[in-house]
Amino acid sequence: MLTKLLAEPPQRLILLLISILLSALVVFASLDAWLGGRYWSSDLITTLSTLTVISWGLFYADKRTDRLNNHRLKQFAIMLFFFIMMALTYFHPRVFDQAWTFMLFFPVLIGLFTSPREFRYYAALYLLLFVGLAAASMTGSGVRITSLMETGEFRILMAVGCVLVGAIAVIGRHQQAKRQVQQAFQQQKQLVIHLLQSFISVAERKTQTSRQEISEMSMLLKALWKEHQGNSSRDWEIDLLSLLHFVSRVKLPDYMFEKEGKLSPFELEVVQEHCFMARELCGDIPGFQEIQHIFLYHHERIDGSGYPYRLKENQIPLLSQMLGLVEVFLALTTSRSYREAMSRRDAYEEIRGLAGTAFRADIIDAFERVVK
Repeated sequence: MLTKLLAEPPQRLILLLISILLSALVVFASLDAWLGGRYWSSDLITTLSTLTVISWGLFYADKRTDRLNNHRLKQFAIMLFFFIMMALTYFHPRVFDQAWTFMLFFPVLIGLFTSPREFRYYAALYLLLFVGLAAASMTGSGVRITSLMETGEFRILMAVGCVLVGAIAVIGRHQQAKRQVQQAFQQQKQLVIHLLQSFISVAERKTQTSRQEISEMSMLLKALWKEHQGNSSRDWEIDLLSLLHFVSRVKLPDYMFEKEGKLSPFELEVVQEHCFMARELCGDIPGFQEIQHIFLYHHERIDGSGYPYRLKENQIPLLSQMLGLVEVFLALTTSRSYREAMSRRDAYEEIRGLAGTAFRADIIDAFERVVK
């Protein structure tokens, strides 16, 4: 039973706790009034009853429907707490003297499920309310202070300490969530890599080329990126793109790797399909969207004559341009059954002629420094 209860969403637990506390207060206040006590006024009992009905109604709605925005409901549950404390203190100023220790747990509680940004707002509101209630309870109360715990300064200091504990909880949760996301991403990345690696031998048989091309493309792309950008920040993406580029050929018919001459319109459509392999493989996996776009656009040309979307100039990602350039270079320097391989110098001169039409001139200049 306890395990099932703790598995409930945080805002639902808060609503349940508030609802139970309010219900207990209503029962106690009603019994006190029925027995002739004067501690609870009729206005306070009415206010508590109204808040109890609202709280249980929100709990029921959150429990029974998925259409409510849980994030909004979570915020409402927190604000409901503030409203209850202000309402109770308004009708009975002595409530704060009895409830201030309970209020100390509130910043720790909200630190367990709010974001860092939300916590800052709620903590500021909490401290403002706490300081105001502490000042109001001590001013004109006529109560003689007999211990340190009864001073307003001590209570405010304790509240600030609890806010710091809540902040530690928020930061810890945030860091843990980031680690979990990073671990999940690394696992998904390894799954994608292992899946692609299982197709390497198939791609080798279809294309009659060696898997050595994967490392050659990766090496050239990394060197080109570093030469152009001055850093190595995209190494893992380049490794994945190189592997993906080699394996994407399994989508093409075998005869097309031996065909000489111009491809038919239908064959061109088939060739263009390999650009979508990253999207088909990675789907909606978080962290792979940029990989999908880079691979999708690596056959686009800056003059708008490429495929599949005829993008131009800055519409094409930089790494897509580099991938397309290295692909052309490796194709020219690799022998085929119908032609001999070009030398690296001749291949570069061939690419140099594509400056301003297929590739940006600054990328070609950086590539010249790499191949030299």
